[in-house]
Amino acid sequence: MNARFIAISLAIGLSSAACGWTPYCIDCTEGGATMDATVSDGGADGGNTDGALSDRGACVPSDAEELCNGLDDNCDGRVDEGFDLSRDLLNCGACGTVCSQPNAELECRMGACVLSRCQEGFLDLSPEMPGCEYRCPVFPAAAREECNGIDDNCDGRIDEPENLREPPGDLCRNTAGTVCAGTRPVCAARMAGTTWYCDYPMGVEYDRNVPNGIVAEETRCDGADGDCDGVPDDSFAMLGRTCSNELQGACRDEGTVRCDPMDTARTTCDLTGGINPVPGAPMAETCNGVDDNCDGTVDNAGAMDPARVREDMVNVRRGALNFWIYRYEASRPNASGTSVGDSTARSCSRAGVRPWTNVGYAAAAAACSSAGLRLCTGAEWQAACEGAMSTAYPYGASYAANTCNGGDRDAVPGGMVDHVVSATGALAMCRSTDGVMDLSGNVKEWTNDAREMSVPPIYVVRGGSYESPERGLTCQTDLSRATSDTALPTLGFRCCSDTAP
Repeated sequence: MNARFIAISLAIGLSSAACGWTPYCIDCTEGGATMDATVSDGGADGGNTDGALSDRGACVPSDAEELCNGLDDNCDGRVDEGFDLSRDLLNCGACGTVCSQPNAELECRMGACVLSRCQEGFLDLSPEMPGCEYRCPVFPAAAREECNGIDDNCDGRIDEPENLREPPGDLCRNTAGTVCAGTRPVCAARMAGTTWYCDYPMGVEYDRNVPNGIVAEETRCDGADGDCDGVPDDSFAMLGRTCSNELQGACRDEGTVRCDPMDTARTTCDLTGGINPVPGAPMAETCNGVDDNCDGTVDNAGAMDPARVREDMVNVRRGALNFWIYRYEASRPNASGTSVGDSTARSCSRAGVRPWTNVGYAAAAAACSSAGLRLCTGAEWQAACEGAMSTAYPYGASYAANTCNGGDRDAVPGGMVDHVVSATGALAMCRSTDGVMDLSGNVKEWTNDAREMSVPPIYVVRGGSYESPERGLTCQTDLSRATSDTALPTLGFRCCSDTAP
């Protein structure tokens, strides 16, 4: 506050001409104007000069610096001169009021602190908060925004569309004819962070680690073109190929590789409608060109093989002879009622199939051997045909033209007599007393009965064929002979064995 000075006339002991004015500091504060301790207050308090209010000296003008504190520090009669409280940043509106806020530059305007500007790298987004509270994440700030989840241009907004840079022009896959056609990039925040993403529709397989967002290879087998390359499920190379249940023989089934409906990451072998849509269960092996017991071997043969074919043979005992003979004329494994087949793996004894013809002696012997058997001898063949009563024909003593398939039988009714080979066992009455079929007629049969050791050797063929007359169809005739290399549609064979099948 201003010092108040009182002029006191000192008249005691002085003449009026000698009177002068001595200023006394009535309410100067400690540290204020210079004290004059030689001037007393008249000893009102006993002459104490300790600087108390009643004893302070006179305020004497000095060269002291005036401070902004409400005092006349230099005793010039003025208080806080030189301080403009309306503009002073250190004393704005009042002494000691300093204009200072975080990260900001301020001005003192009309005695009030006013924000002038933010320091570089800062922004004032909340006027209710002092200073510039927002630190720019990028310094210096960029002119435009990148799609990155960062306020690149320091305006308090992130990835604002109007300030975004353009996305890469070739970012998205737009294969024509796929669901990706017309796809455009979008700036979005996803699991991998904020960046440009291709806004693909449902069905496209997404991979955040790939620039265009599509998997390098499809992972789903679903019939869709998940990678938009124009080829659905192209990473599943086996699709459409033939597959199997990996079993063998009659148990094997084959189908087509398709997408697994239960697991899109896999394919499966669709056996429905396959090559063998109704596979068989393991069965006893028969001679038919099929692996009936599913052990990997077709028509098992050999005495030591426990899964060998149980041959359809008949045991014949005549005097010293005790052997087994095919019930039916030999046929190929894959023969049928309309085809002789083409397999030469071994011979078979089966009913209802075309007999194996156009076969030479060596081939016939080899076919029997492959089955673990041999060609019948002449004696064995005749014993099987005659039966216990040694009849002229397998069915009896007298000739019956239509009982067996001989020259007198018309195989096709109407018109002229037709001579054709029949399926094995087709004529039920053409059988021996032991149950051996077709020993008379149908096809002649090689026997291991060499009569002339010529080159090539000559063997007896027994039983006659579908073209033979009555006398050529008897069990006893041995006049029909052929060189070993003879192969005729009327000539076949039959196998025998010394042991049970």
